[in-house]
Amino acid sequence: MGKRVCLRDRDIEFLMFLSEYGIIKNENVKLFYNSEFYYKNRLASLAKGEMVERLYGKVGLGRKGKSYLNKMGFGYRNINRDDNYKKRMERVSDISCKIQLSGWSFEPSWRCEVNTYTKRGNRYVGVMSRYGRGYAEKEDDFFKRSYIVYYLHYDISPRELKYILREITRNKNRFRGLVVFTEENIWEYHKKFEDTGYIESYLIPYDDEQWEILKCIKDEQFMQKKVYEVFGEELLTLRCKTIFEEFYLKDEEYTTYVFYMPFLNFDLMHYINFVSSDRRLFGDVKSKMICLDNCIWEARKYLDKEVEVVCVEK
Repeated sequence: MGKRVCLRDRDIEFLMFLSEYGIIKNENVKLFYNSEFYYKNRLASLAKGEMVERLYGKVGLGRKGKSYLNKMGFGYRNINRDDNYKKRMERVSDISCKIQLSGWSFEPSWRCEVNTYTKRGNRYVGVMSRYGRGYAEKEDDFFKRSYIVYYLHYDISPRELKYILREITRNKNRFRGLVVFTEENIWEYHKKFEDTGYIESYLIPYDDEQWEILKCIKDEQFMQKKVYEVFGEELLTLRCKTIFEEFYLKDEEYTTYVFYMPFLNFDLMHYINFVSSDRRLFGDVKSKMICLDNCIWEARKYLDKEVEVVCVEK
């Protein structure tokens, strides 16, 4: 018989997360306890009380945890034995934790009504936004300020990638942005990520460095402030912002548009190259790119030589 456990608010919040996702990595448990050490003690107590069970570096619901959730009327999500399904749930759980640790809101795919390409289910893993869904907010209104999230893992199949790319195209008019986390850099500059049609489109390596940047840009004005730090009073703001243009510099000879990029955005770089190469359409125009050091190499690689790239620290 397990040890009796007195549940605290954060324990209940943790159990509710497990009821949704079914599993969590040990290292992500600290999300709920905001401590590097305290969470280990609580995790040990919950395991002894059979509220949770440890599964080789991961944590799942225990016998008494399931009983408690049923008793309180919450229920829990059953994780079937299919390996692909279990891997997907582990990935969505990990992404959810890290996005929330970065200060953003995240809703898993099964809580969102998004068009899918096939009847086999959703290919996206969820929807993230700077602020959670408002009370009685319409789904389309929520999506217009949110980012649809995909995850390209090491063992993704060509068929699954095809479905993902079609789903990305299918939903481009419903969301503000697209976020694609990737475990491999072979997807960089994939032709489909060059012109997605989203206002913001980011391809983000799935590593620890990126989460700090995601935390910074939770502030929508973060990159704009960086631009002002570089150019100061010389910087002018467009009266009517387009999809990409927002700032410019003016002298007697040229108008120089200033762009910014916190993560790889091939839509943006493709557009800048187009502006730089077509003098007949845009005239005497130059471009400057302000980016963080996490994507400076790619910016210099893919942007035309005429585009000045300026690196700033986060």
